[in-house]
Amino acid sequence: MFEEYLQDAYEFLAIGSSTSAKLSEKEARRYYRGAVFCASGAIEAFVNYLADSFAKAGSLSEHEICFLNDRVLVFSMEKGLQEKAKYHPLDQKIKLLLRRFASNFDFQSPTWNKFKEFKTLRDGLVHPRQAEDETSLKEYDQKVRSGLAAVIEIMNQLSKDVFRKPLRKKLLDLIPE
Repeated sequence: MFEEYLQDAYEFLAIGSSTSAKLSEKEARRYYRGAVFCASGAIEAFVNYLADSFAKAGSLSEHEICFLNDRVLVFSMEKGLQEKAKYHPLDQKIKLLLRRFASNFDFQSPTWNKFKEFKTLRDGLVHPRQAEDETSLKEYDQKVRSGLAAVIEIMNQLSKDVFRKPLRKKLLDLIPE
């Protein structure tokens, strides 16, 4: 699914960019928001894919697999050791994977900073604090472009370090210029 979500994000960005002069601001924002949600969904689906792969292979510790799958191991005298649901933020899961497989990844890099800015944009859309979306089209275009690029670059880094090969070229070609 993550591949389709990346393609969707790219298409929504392209439509928002090319039609922002032709459409109303409201309509153009709709496409930019669609791009944000699809790009966010893509990296979350990719992390879930990795977590599922590690769980099936048993190649990470049980605690790491639980963390990636929003679970936690809890022991009680009455019930023994059990798994329970516990939400872990996506950026923390990505940090775990990068530290584990790309130990030289720089968390002060422009890529990571752009990803964090993109996550802030996404969080603001999912949990809005204002009644109306007042983000300018220029700001949307810049943030979505840099955010989509950061998402793909982080996914590519993880792919190279976990699977020893980059993402497919057709996905790398989706990095906005």
